[in-house]
Amino acid sequence: MRRPFVPLIAVLVLALALLAGGCGRWEEREPTPTPSPTQTRTPVAEPTPTPTPPAPRPEDFLERAVWVHLFDDVLKTRDGIRRVVADVAGADGTAIIAEVVRRQDAYYDSEVLARTADPALEPGLDVLAVLIEEAHAAGLEVHAWIPVAPTWHESYVGQPAPDGWLTAEHGLNAPEADRWVTRTVDGTWDTYLDPGLLEVREHIAAVVGEIAARYDVDGVHLDYARYASERHGYHPRALARYQQETGATGTPAPTDPAWSDWRREQVTALVSAAAEAIDAGGGDAMLSVAVISWGEGPGGPTTSSFADTRAYNEALQDWASWAETELVDVLMPMNYFREANPDQAAWLRTWLAYQEQLGARTGTRIVPGIAGYLNSPSDSLTQVGLAMTSSGAAAMYSYQGSTSDPAFPLWADLAATGWGTTPGG
Repeated sequence: MRRPFVPLIAVLVLALALLAGGCGRWEEREPTPTPSPTQTRTPVAEPTPTPTPPAPRPEDFLERAVWVHLFDDVLKTRDGIRRVVADVAGADGTAIIAEVVRRQDAYYDSEVLARTADPALEPGLDVLAVLIEEAHAAGLEVHAWIPVAPTWHESYVGQPAPDGWLTAEHGLNAPEADRWVTRTVDGTWDTYLDPGLLEVREHIAAVVGEIAARYDVDGVHLDYARYASERHGYHPRALARYQQETGATGTPAPTDPAWSDWRREQVTALVSAAAEAIDAGGGDAMLSVAVISWGEGPGGPTTSSFADTRAYNEALQDWASWAETELVDVLMPMNYFREANPDQAAWLRTWLAYQEQLGARTGTRIVPGIAGYLNSPSDSLTQVGLAMTSSGAAAMYSYQGSTSDPAFPLWADLAATGWGTTPGG
């Protein structure tokens, strides 16, 4: 610490006081200058402190959120990004969940993933950096959306493969010894990465850690952190790990309880590695995960508990335990149901009730996802309102399809109705 500066005149005053034998306690203070006859001292007003805005509370994150995907061109230009920000802000949204990795290719500056070769991307554009700048200026959160498992999509047909692309080096067409993609029980190779491979876990942690360390994101959002089905996960090296760790022999059936438990543990370990990568960077980005809520939810006629759900048994995604152990900051169940279908409408309500109870019991924030693209404008608004009422938050999938009718986006209605909580505005 720098020592305080003592003016020379104060030193002289002290010396004179000592020479004069003064015995009173001398207090160090700045001398008061004497105004000249022609000067009038003008009082200096105390500066008004600028209040520091309160830091967002975790329970406020992703309150009114919108997923924005990369399968059209809206995020691929600066003008498109500004339009997204304006629309979400105009809808009284609070957060943009932006896909910045499509199929293991980066739409931002990365040393982990190959730079996308997407011809629609504006030259030199760092989608994530520009979105953060524009969204934060508008008071919106930015959550970087990473699809974990998929390595391929038909939209890549005819496009050049970027240098160092994981899909080319470890995907379906790579030499078998180099593949990180999974295989089904009948030996068919798939395009999903296999969570049972340690290389996959390390890769996802590297992607997440880089974004959290290098970008001022409010959160990192994982999607497809799961198996494609209970018939997947049979990569030879993954199967060998299972056998080595458990002592099992042979090839287990897709529904074998021990094999299913092991695969669920692999998905959980992958998510845990992502959380650790964020923490290692020393930042404060939140980790959210889009999770499966297929079919009937816990408490339905045939699903008395979470262990009876398709999420647990088919996707092998034990996200209820992630809430129990506080593994992630936010869970975002994809409650993608058609309101006009009575069975699906009932499933939505069962899932919402379970999610509300799980969040209250564990303290983990749960933000229900709603599929606008499956519903009419009025039904979309109804479902968003149900989510807001049950959990105090909702996420709309997607910006590009807020309703099933492209001519009637939901933004004005969301703003007018408080995201469905005050029908009629």
